[in-house]
Amino acid sequence: MPAPEEPLGPADIERHAVPGGVTRTSSAARALAALYFGVVLVAVLWPSGAEVSAFKDGLGPWFLTLRSKDVLLNLIMLAPLTFLATLGWPRAPWWAWAVAGCAIGLGAEFAQWALPDLDRRPSFTNVLQNSAGAWVGAALARMLAAIGTHARITSSARGQHPDVT
Repeated sequence: MPAPEEPLGPADIERHAVPGGVTRTSSAARALAALYFGVVLVAVLWPSGAEVSAFKDGLGPWFLTLRSKDVLLNLIMLAPLTFLATLGWPRAPWWAWAVAGCAIGLGAEFAQWALPDLDRRPSFTNVLQNSAGAWVGAALARMLAAIGTHARITSSARGQHPDVT
């Protein structure tokens, strides 16, 4: 019967870390985060609230109302960004990306308020929905990274070649 695995400590994780901390995975996540940030900027600063509303109506399941789609899209808008940022910059604390996502959500609504020519309706509720999604995205990336680190350390301890991507 194999011995139970010991919990991994910070020293174990440091010993098996990738030199320089930049892997193919983190490089790809950084590029995708930058691209997705551009998409978020376009979505937030699009000058026609009516066009944004029509676009949102075309997304999502047919059985959701426009209001339900709006809530759902606000909840998930920043999750991919904070997910990718957390994977792309693994040395930064995961929660810092969640907080950054909250700041982006707040900034988006502030921009819509400060720029009346955008013909958009800023809402504090949107800030809360965006913030919830930002926390979910960063937390999911942190969990995925922890699972990957555990797998690398375990395979290395067994004498197998760790799969560093």
